[in-house]
Amino acid sequence: MFEGFQNQKIPIGDSVINVMTGGEGPPLLLLHGYPQTHVAWHAVAPMLAKDFTLVIPDLPGYGDSLGPEPDPAHLNYAKRTTARTLVELMAELGFDRFSLAGHDRGGRVAYRMALDHPERVSRLAILDIIPTLEVWEAMDWQQALDGYHWPFLAQPAPLPEHMIGQDPDFYIRHLLDRWIQDGNSLAPEALGHYLGQFHKASVVAATCADYRAGASQDLAHDREDRTAGKRMTCPLLVVWGRGYFLTEESSPAEIWRAWANEVSEVALDCGHFVAEEQPEACSAALSEFFAD
Repeated sequence: MFEGFQNQKIPIGDSVINVMTGGEGPPLLLLHGYPQTHVAWHAVAPMLAKDFTLVIPDLPGYGDSLGPEPDPAHLNYAKRTTARTLVELMAELGFDRFSLAGHDRGGRVAYRMALDHPERVSRLAILDIIPTLEVWEAMDWQQALDGYHWPFLAQPAPLPEHMIGQDPDFYIRHLLDRWIQDGNSLAPEALGHYLGQFHKASVVAATCADYRAGASQDLAHDREDRTAGKRMTCPLLVVWGRGYFLTEESSPAEIWRAWANEVSEVALDCGHFVAEEQPEACSAALSEFFAD
């Protein structure tokens, strides 16, 4: 995977970011989700690299990126903090303005970056999520069952860390199987990479800290912005999988129209992992959007 790409580890503040770079053209930052790493983009990267200079990091604390220590106030893993770290990473690589795509937790970092640093983000693609505040406000008993990992991972330490650590392979396989559309699968080498990272206690702790921030600081930041009427000014593309998304009454793009001035969407026949389950269609959607 990532043949022809360069791997670097770049210190940024309290983190050391593991990042793959490659391709030619305008800069495009790709952010993965939970429980993945930069490898989530392995199937689309060769196609996108024909037209874009790709920057594909492991989020702080995930994969081979070292993150800050989790803190009681959950500030260190707030999406605002992670977004600032990755803006600094892009500046270190020589990119002051860039396009951005984020899936799952990376999507939450991505829209926070677009809200907090509008001068940096020229275009934004969000893959298969709605805003954090909207998720929590809509969570009834059925959605709590379907998305049980949100309240579970946000429990105070060391409860989820201890339980995941007893059998990390079982836990991660269980989540992945729930989110992939029937008949689809992840590449074996990618699956092995995702499983392997959760054998590191530091990754388990960082990823739980990510979700604790999602139930505290991220909620507060979203609420402040919504109350103030703050919106994303860059064009926004919403790519989502018909086989996963929990909102059956309308597409997630309808929700995003309350947060961004210009919203388009592409729906794909897949589960949650759109870049791995439908790489050709996902790559085509991203290429067309970012080429505008």
